[in-house]
Amino acid sequence: MSPNPVADRAERLAQAIAERVVNLVLDAIDLNTLLDRVDINRIVGKVDIDALVQRVDVESIIDRVDVDAIVQRVDVQAIVERVDIDAIVNNIDIDSLVRQTELGSIIARSTTGVATEVLDVVRAQGVGLDDFFARWTNRILRRPSGSLPEGPPLLVAPSTPALTAGPPQMSAGTGPEGSD
Repeated sequence: MSPNPVADRAERLAQAIAERVVNLVLDAIDLNTLLDRVDINRIVGKVDIDALVQRVDVESIIDRVDVDAIVQRVDVQAIVERVDIDAIVNNIDIDSLVRQTELGSIIARSTTGVATEVLDVVRAQGVGLDDFFARWTNRILRRPSGSLPEGPPLLVAPSTPALTAGPPQMSAGTGPEGSD
C-alpha cells in the first residue's frame, strides 16, 4: 500500500475526471470543422521528405512487385499505335548517319563491285560469242585450224610456244568440231 492513501485516492479521482472531460470534449468537437481549419500544406512543409525516404526499404518494395503481372497488363499494341513513326524518321539526320557509318563508301564499293562483275560477265559472253562466230566462220570457209593466228599480232608474241603448238584443244561440244 501507498504511504498516503488520501493522495492516491485524489490522484485517481483527478485522472477519472480528466478522462471524462476529454471524452466530453472529443464528442463535442466536429472533426470536419476542425480538419477544415488545419493547413495541410503547412504541415507537409514541416515534414523532412529526405529523412522519410531514407527510412523506406526500396529493396523490400521491389521484391514485392510482380513484374510479370505488370508486363501482362501492358497493351503493347496501344503503345505502338501511339508512336509517331513519321516524326521519328523525320528527326533522323541521314547525312550524319551515313558519315558516321561510312555507308556511302560501302555502297560505292558494292555498286562498283556489282558493276565490275556485270561488265566481266558481259565481256566473257562477248568473247565466247566472238569465238563461236569465228569457229563457225572458219568451218564454213573451210580454213584449217593450224593456219589461224592465236590472237592479235601485237598481243601474241611470235616466239610464244602456243603459236607453234596450234590452238588450244577445246573440250567436247565447245570447239568447231563440237555440236555448237
